[in-house]
Amino acid sequence: MARARRRLSPDDRRNELLGLGAEVFGHRPYDEVRIDEIAERAGVSRALMYHYFPDKRAFFAAVVRAEGERLFEATNTPAQPDQTLFGQVRSGVLAYLRYDEQHPHGAWAAYMVLGRSDPVLRGIEDTDNDRQAHRILDRMVKTVGGEIDAKVERDLRAIVYGWLAFTLEMCRQRLKDPSIDADLIADLCAHALMDAVERVPGIPAALSDAVAASAR
Repeated sequence: MARARRRLSPDDRRNELLGLGAEVFGHRPYDEVRIDEIAERAGVSRALMYHYFPDKRAFFAAVVRAEGERLFEATNTPAQPDQTLFGQVRSGVLAYLRYDEQHPHGAWAAYMVLGRSDPVLRGIEDTDNDRQAHRILDRMVKTVGGEIDAKVERDLRAIVYGWLAFTLEMCRQRLKDPSIDADLIADLCAHALMDAVERVPGIPAALSDAVAASAR
């Protein structure tokens, strides 16, 4: 149903369109969504819609990018005093799952980007993964209290990127089936990362101790 036309600032109007786009793309396949439909449901003219987004591809990319920004902020869980590395990772995964619960359609629209060959969409996904990986690696560096050997950091980086793919799929599975226990997913994901990090040859003693403490 079309919404009544309201006077909004350009930023508020754009955000409203993105929110509506996340809802629509979250319900239906990309190819079934028409840009005119979005304009009609938002109560704006087709010309105004195209003023903000030149075509459907650009609109979908903007929706995915906005969801990525919101998710990145939602998972920025500060480390609590005396919280283990395991606990920090687990909190981040739970925050991810909570976001999916609160924004199921937007989360599903963002998941649709996976596997696409479009360079713009792939670039958005790469940016989101880079930011999340840097955040986790920074936590590891803080745990060590100094720099990490370049080869060890290389191995840790590869592990973190692989772990992000695993965690994303676990969260996607729960979005498909909410009966899957969130705590179980958080525990599995956090343990998976700790176990992988522990197997890296030459990790600093402080990081090894932190991982071992997390396992207890």
